[in-house]
Amino acid sequence: MFSNLPISALLLVAGLSQAQGSGGRDADEMAPLVGPMVLAGSGPPAAATRSAFVDLAGGGAARIVVLAGDVARAKEIDWVAEGAGGVEVVVVKRASDVAAEAALGALLEADGVWLAGLPGKSIDAPLLRMLLVSAWKRGAVLGGAGADAAAFTGTAGAREPGRLGLVPRVELVFGAKNVAHDDAHQKAATQLPARVVVALPDGAALAVHCGRRIACVGEGKVGLAVKRKGNMLVREAVLDADKERDRGDPLGYQADLLSWVRTARSAEAPEFPPAKPAPPGIAKGALLVHGGGAVSEATWKRFLALAGGADASIVCIPSADAFENDFAPSSFSAKQLEKQGCTRVRILHAATRKRAHLDPSFAAAIDGAQGVWIDGGRTYRFMDRFEGTAAHAALRRVVERGGVVAGSSAGAQVIGTFLVRGDPKTNDELVDPGYLTALGLLPGVIIDAHFRDRNRTAEFGALVARHPQMLGFGVDADTAFIVQGQVGEVLGKGAVTMFDHRAGASVAEGVLLENGARYDLVRGKRLD
Repeated sequence: MFSNLPISALLLVAGLSQAQGSGGRDADEMAPLVGPMVLAGSGPPAAATRSAFVDLAGGGAARIVVLAGDVARAKEIDWVAEGAGGVEVVVVKRASDVAAEAALGALLEADGVWLAGLPGKSIDAPLLRMLLVSAWKRGAVLGGAGADAAAFTGTAGAREPGRLGLVPRVELVFGAKNVAHDDAHQKAATQLPARVVVALPDGAALAVHCGRRIACVGEGKVGLAVKRKGNMLVREAVLDADKERDRGDPLGYQADLLSWVRTARSAEAPEFPPAKPAPPGIAKGALLVHGGGAVSEATWKRFLALAGGADASIVCIPSADAFENDFAPSSFSAKQLEKQGCTRVRILHAATRKRAHLDPSFAAAIDGAQGVWIDGGRTYRFMDRFEGTAAHAALRRVVERGGVVAGSSAGAQVIGTFLVRGDPKTNDELVDPGYLTALGLLPGVIIDAHFRDRNRTAEFGALVARHPQMLGFGVDADTAFIVQGQVGEVLGKGAVTMFDHRAGASVAEGVLLENGARYDLVRGKRLD
């Protein structure tokens, strides 16, 4: 049952929530959403949309509040029937009623809040705004159709009239007939460059869940498009509803919100990769790019020699893995380095960009390291957590002062400039449009790992051929490529396959460099 707490207690809870901040999501628009959302086209939501909303709210045990500017519209939806169980529903007839004891209690305990014809300016009322954001931050699903859905979008960290800014860089276009060729959709994408423009026909809907997953849950198709200023299309997709999903089934993962937001951000930046990238090489220090799998004792010893010996200060970063909390989890590299006699090994993990950017002790630990090893996992996780943060800048400084940064598998792929295997949905796709930039510790290069052992030669070679200004190389498992200055050296059982289409380069096709081989990255020549 919804709470029957006295009004004084309810206002105390509301006051605490407001003290914690009512400005919506974090200003960092590349962070995952903190709560789920259902955005529907104009008109009454389809049965599939209602079912998805109830599922996200908790199914048959859900507690739902309908905020109604239009009472008749609110009564069109039988949420109890959609829940097929003990769904509780409270209808708040006017936005001004939220301060009433019953309405306030319901909103503070709701599992889902649906807006139904709420006047646009109502959303700007401080108490209502705070209650909606507070509910969303504790995991309640928010939803609405048409203008009500648009109220959840906006610019992250900014206050726009009539908008909460919870879903950043997303603009909704309603009434489209054919989302693949709709004039209004294309016009909106042209007028709103560097935004994810979503065409929502009547009856269609999108659900955003698990922080980033997008599923088409209503009736019909939904279109997504991003354009640059000047009307150049950067990315587009059409999503179709899953006709086979039953009530209670997990929602799908048809697109990734963060990937699309990152695409929109890149649409206002210089084109990538640059036509004339910086030449590959480093002025000081060393980079050790390991292809994954087993790491030989010779490789560990070489890493420690580059760092300054077994007494050097070493930081191991396992953040490409799926650890969700900022505790110090296990680290493959830390265990192996301790076996090598290292006495100053620290595991440093950021589960969020916030810690990697705003925790001064985090960047300070990297600044105090002579060597850093980045463990494997998924490249998108690492870039989500580190790209553009204070910790990213600290990683650059390790090399600039003469230290060594190493990475294995995903940790190797992020060392270059152009990122591969960044698709959050699968590791099988070579390139994801939202995840094109790596850490850039080694400029002008594309790096792949697990190369020949996962048959990646043809696909990777074709990618480098499409970007002939970039040097590309794939590193086999159980193999390292050690870069000092502008020269790379192979160490290990496998090989490094070099793809070099740059003007004047002697290697146009993939060429194997085996143990002991050296390659001039700038001149594109073998040195052995």
